[in-house]
Amino acid sequence: MAGRIEAHDWSSTPLGPIHSWPTSLKVAVGICLQSSFPVAIYWGDDLRLIYNDAWAPIPAERHPWALGRPGAEVWSDIWNVVGQQLQDVVTASKGFVAYDQMLRMRRQGAVEDTHWNYSFTPILGDDGRVWGVFNQGHETTDRVLHTRAQDFLIEVSDRLRAATERGRSPTDVLETTLAALGGYFDAARCGYCEFEDGSVGACRAEWRRDDGVVSVPPGRHDLKDYGVAMAAATVAGEVIVRDDLDADPELSDEERERFRRLGVAAKLVVPISREGRAFAFVFVHADRPRRWRSREIATLRDVVDRMSFAYERALATHRMEQSERRFATLFSQTAVGFAELDLDGRVVRANESMRRLLGRGDEVQGLPIEQLLHPLDREKWRRLLAQNARDGESFGIEKRYVRPDGSEVWAVSTVTRLVGERSSPGEFFVVTIDVSERREAERLRGLLVAELNHRVRNNIVTVQSLVRHSRINAVTPQEFETALDARLAALARAHDLLMRETWTAASLGELVVDTLAPYAIGREGRVRSQGPTILLAPTAAVTLNMALHELATNAAKFGALSNEEGRVNVSWTVKQSAIDLVWSESGGPVVAPPQRRGFGRRLIERGATQELGGAVTLSFAPSGVTCAFRIPLSQKVMAP
Repeated sequence: MAGRIEAHDWSSTPLGPIHSWPTSLKVAVGICLQSSFPVAIYWGDDLRLIYNDAWAPIPAERHPWALGRPGAEVWSDIWNVVGQQLQDVVTASKGFVAYDQMLRMRRQGAVEDTHWNYSFTPILGDDGRVWGVFNQGHETTDRVLHTRAQDFLIEVSDRLRAATERGRSPTDVLETTLAALGGYFDAARCGYCEFEDGSVGACRAEWRRDDGVVSVPPGRHDLKDYGVAMAAATVAGEVIVRDDLDADPELSDEERERFRRLGVAAKLVVPISREGRAFAFVFVHADRPRRWRSREIATLRDVVDRMSFAYERALATHRMEQSERRFATLFSQTAVGFAELDLDGRVVRANESMRRLLGRGDEVQGLPIEQLLHPLDREKWRRLLAQNARDGESFGIEKRYVRPDGSEVWAVSTVTRLVGERSSPGEFFVVTIDVSERREAERLRGLLVAELNHRVRNNIVTVQSLVRHSRINAVTPQEFETALDARLAALARAHDLLMRETWTAASLGELVVDTLAPYAIGREGRVRSQGPTILLAPTAAVTLNMALHELATNAAKFGALSNEEGRVNVSWTVKQSAIDLVWSESGGPVVAPPQRRGFGRRLIERGATQELGGAVTLSFAPSGVTCAFRIPLSQKVMAP
């Protein structure tokens, strides 16, 4: 620099030729040139610049043009800061020191934030006034960015830790990270995009500076529309660094215009890869040209790695929480009993359906499930658990639980051993269905089959008796056929009534009505019945049905139902643990006692005495037939 200074035309400047310089300037320049530390001198009213070789890299491409020029002209981009500082030194004749001073400089066509340590020292002239300023300093940008990056990474980690807490949406991870990046890079826009097909991507999250920066248009975008070479590099997993897109030789005019419409002058893109393939990327957009430093690129890559890991973890946590919520809903609301048992077979938790099945509340927690089983089923439970310990296979078991009130409930359970940490045996998961109704239905079906077998045999005997006695008492084949058909129809009606009640019990009132229904047609008001509710077992129902049928048949042939005025009344009452049922006829032809004891009479009397253990009194008064049954209450004849 000594040669440049000596060769410079100083006579065209306010400083004048070198030989005319004041001693204080010559001394200051001598110190400047001899120093190995970056030193510059600002001299005169317009603070003309003189500097040494160590200081020459500071103005970068402005060197050597800056030599001898006014400071305001050389540092037009930062003069709003250093100009005022220099003026304060000249005015106050007092030195100034700055540490890590941020100066937004233009270097190599791009504006960037730089940081400096420097000092301004006043140089006094012969008259005691400040004639110049002695400047020493060096750039601290790398150190400041390193420190800032470390602090930023710590901050991002803290934010991501909070964003991945349970209950947070995975999108919170993206939005938190992008907002932090936007502030760190003083960016116009940051975003996270995922590839969907080749170079086509969709923006999943975006941060924009709040000063009118437009948003990335929604939908899918083909990166080739914004530079074919950059798209291919991004898909290949390469970091994209562009300081000035408007001057990028790889871009066409149309592609540059697309960036202009989005307000993007510079950008930084870091892909996210899995198994050697990029599946997403993070972009940082600046709305002015800027030089992306290696430290900033490394910081962005580090942040993207942390964000990607946190996002994957948040997605996994979110899916797990959704699964847990679905399971919790299913566990609590399903009609099927769910229970978890520890390795000792104790209840860890049970849903409402399971507690209801067991007849217990929250106190079931902690109880051994074996203790809740019927004693006869416990050995089977222990055997199946031991088998599960050997082979780990799920098993099913049908067993009885005993409720606190002593009642039993049949249930079918499927028991599965869950897998714990490091594939170790975990808890048991038990799914239980109440099958008490099915078991009861099976019991009733068995009873019905046995009853049916018994009834079929009895019916065969009854039909044989009806055929034999109808034949014996009939005078003509036609009379035999008519009598047998009527008696078989009565038997069928009794069976119909019993089928409606599933062969358990028939109502005496319904039996009387059904039996007399064919004789009441066209005789409204002439056939009546009344009495309390009485339930008849199947044998009692068939016996009384046949008896009432015989009485109705005789009344239709010879008695009260054989003319137009006669009436039949059937009534019954319960007295002293017995039923008094009375058949009473009136208004019919004059009655005469029968000359012989027929099958119908024998069927009435024998059925009431032998089947029902009662007694029958038949009266043939001239005014009408009366038949009185006295039947004791029993398992066959019941008053509710």
